Amino acid sequence: MVVGHFYGPMSFVQELFFHELRCMSIKIRLIVGCLLFAGLAIAFGVLSFQDQRNTVEQLTTFVSEGVEPLDRIQSSLASINETRSRLASDVMLQGDLARREALSGRDLEEVLTVVAGVRRNVATVLDTGIPDSAKSALRDIVYSLGLIETGYASVSKPTVVREMEKIALGLETAQRIIRSDIDERGAAAKHSVESNAMRGWTGLGAVVFAMLALLVLLIRSVSTPLKRMTATARALVADEDDIKINPIGPKEIREAILALAEMQDRCQFLKTDLDAKTNMLSDQIAAQQSQLQAALDNMTQGLCMLDGQRRLLLSNGVFDACFGAFDILTPAKKFFSDPNLTSALRDNETDSQQMVMPDGTIFEVKRRGMSGKGLLITFEDITERDRISKRLKHLAGHDGLTDLPNRRQFGDELDGILKTTRKPFSVVVVDIRNFKSINDTYGHQIGDALLKSCGDRLAGLADARGSVARLGGDEFALIAPQARNRSEAEALGAAIVAEFAKPLNLDERRILAAVSVGIVVHDPANADSTDINADIMLQNCDLALYKAKDDRSGSGSARVFEPELRAKLKQRREMELDLKAALDAEQFELYYQPFVNMADKRVSGFEALLRWQHPEKGMIPPNDFIPLAEEAGLIERLGVWCLEAACTEAVSWPDQMVVSVNLSPLQFKSPTLLDDIDGALRRSGLAANRLQIEVTESLFIDESDSVLQILNQFRSRGLTVSMDDFGTGYSSLGYLSRFPFDKIKIDQSFIRNMARQENIAIVRAVIGLSKALDMQVIAEGIETREQMEALFAEGCRDMQGYFFSRPQPKSELAQIIAEITRRWSDDLEMPGPETLAA
Repeated sequence: MVVGHFYGPMSFVQELFFHELRCMSIKIRLIVGCLLFAGLAIAFGVLSFQDQRNTVEQLTTFVSEGVEPLDRIQSSLASINETRSRLASDVMLQGDLARREALSGRDLEEVLTVVAGVRRNVATVLDTGIPDSAKSALRDIVYSLGLIETGYASVSKPTVVREMEKIALGLETAQRIIRSDIDERGAAAKHSVESNAMRGWTGLGAVVFAMLALLVLLIRSVSTPLKRMTATARALVADEDDIKINPIGPKEIREAILALAEMQDRCQFLKTDLDAKTNMLSDQIAAQQSQLQAALDNMTQGLCMLDGQRRLLLSNGVFDACFGAFDILTPAKKFFSDPNLTSALRDNETDSQQMVMPDGTIFEVKRRGMSGKGLLITFEDITERDRISKRLKHLAGHDGLTDLPNRRQFGDELDGILKTTRKPFSVVVVDIRNFKSINDTYGHQIGDALLKSCGDRLAGLADARGSVARLGGDEFALIAPQARNRSEAEALGAAIVAEFAKPLNLDERRILAAVSVGIVVHDPANADSTDINADIMLQNCDLALYKAKDDRSGSGSARVFEPELRAKLKQRREMELDLKAALDAEQFELYYQPFVNMADKRVSGFEALLRWQHPEKGMIPPNDFIPLAEEAGLIERLGVWCLEAACTEAVSWPDQMVVSVNLSPLQFKSPTLLDDIDGALRRSGLAANRLQIEVTESLFIDESDSVLQILNQFRSRGLTVSMDDFGTGYSSLGYLSRFPFDKIKIDQSFIRNMARQENIAIVRAVIGLSKALDMQVIAEGIETREQMEALFAEGCRDMQGYFFSRPQPKSELAQIIAEITRRWSDDLEMPGPETLAA
């Protein structure tokens, strides 16, 4: 194929021009074309700009020298005519009097305002480019304006009217001249605009014509060589024979055609080289296939590949050992009996399944879909992994020490029984009472052996259909199908207690391990059992177990769950929620019971006693909610509130009165106790020596050293520390020797029956001890005059009790003090020494 070019008939000059144009590069052609177009556009823009500027200048002159002066003159003429008409009417109505009268009042102000406005407008118009004749007419009215402005005091109204007529005549003359000049200027401006528009359209046509001519030239000089180059490229792609390439045209086209020629030579070389490399690669592929097969045979997993017709394409040695060696394209049904292995998968879709071989080997089969509906299947031996997984699953559900089911496994099993069984059965929870003591005394090895032995004993007592589990620590559980009612459950509980009452022989030691047993009897026929689950069953067992633990007999005890126990638990939880809500709703209130000093015959202070006014249940005693607050973790917050309220109230009492606040032992474990007391004193302004802290002996059972440190901090702050309920605790005298209390309160249990000699002896001993240790002593719980006299005779001077006053709200304190003061001359008057001695 010969790629050339053809020229039609044209003149010599045209041929020479196009020859020069063809030799120019495309870049230069584009630059020249753009420059020519830019020049034409700039020329057209300059011409248009000049015409627009001339038009704008004419319009500006038209407005500034014609329209604006005419508007001012018309405005002045209207003002003059209006004022003149009104004055002329006045002259006609008033007659001779008006002819002699000068301007005054509102008329004078109006005339001067109008004349001043006309003078300003005339001065402005004279500065514009109006015709000279109009300026002459305006200058003629200046005299009349001056006459009115300077002679208004003596000029009469008729004279003013005449002068205003002259002014109006001059303004009308100027208006006529200016209007004529405006018409002439408008005609000239219109002619100029029309001329400018014609020149603009002419220039635009020239620019468009030049741009089209330039476009035609560029197309003919660039498009034709590109078509020739395209034809050459297509011939090369078609691999035609005898292709001759002529590098003619613009520089870039010539270079591209030369590149095509080089590409033609390069392709021929590559074709020859490719044939040689293809032969070499065929040998390499054969070698790689051999290596791939060796790699597949060394895999630990079996592998095979099937095509879309489920025929074998590839397999390795592990697969052949498991399923047999088969030729390529063997149908899969020859070696797979399970049709699931050859089910179709989408491209790159995967699935996984398990396959058990006849010899027990377990394979994890993973399949992946391939293009053309083929399959890639691998087989991994997971026999050992499956065994370990089952072992781990067993360990997750069983106790590592006793190999019994743990709490989770037991709960799942119990839930399953509750869903399926229709027969009554019992659930038993067993707790070893003294396990901690045995473990601490004999060591963990004996403790572990004890737990295993307990599990064995429970398993021996269990029915063949039952199940034994270790719930944790020293707690075991038993599902007992044989205990179908309460009597059988009680018999089973007694049998468990009796069995564990027998000594255990562990490491040549005889060990007694008494147990507490909680039992729940479940009857599916009972309507109340429809919503029960394993957690609720075990909770009920725990409630019965707690009841059994209350029995302190050494041989152990068993209790069967009763609905009342759960009702008490529900009531306790409801009260706990109410207690939290009461703190937020401020349902608590402090009542105050007075301390009476019999020697000074006065009220020496009050004890702050917490009361809870429940909105529905009424007044709840402290003995009911204080222990609950301690268990629920609310006692610290409640104690802080009591301190704040008591100190705030006491600061309003006389200075010699103190307020006493009871602290719970749990408050001493709070790291902020001292800060709370300091804050209450600081915010209330109460002196530290007026705050008395009452503590009980149970405070010293645990962590007595830390408690003593806090008490010493109380002492250093000036607080009074009192021991409440003295004589009812564990080692009162020991505590008195370690910390010298400021006050000892004799417990009311010794006061109630003062007729008993042992009670009198204890009271006498406490009073004597307090005097010996230089401590104050106060007796609480005094309800009769006889008790008061007996204590006074023994030397006790500070007293408290219902005989003096019951606890009352703060609003009644003044009444309490007044009532006790009144009673000094009545039932509080003490007999003389002779009477007391008798």
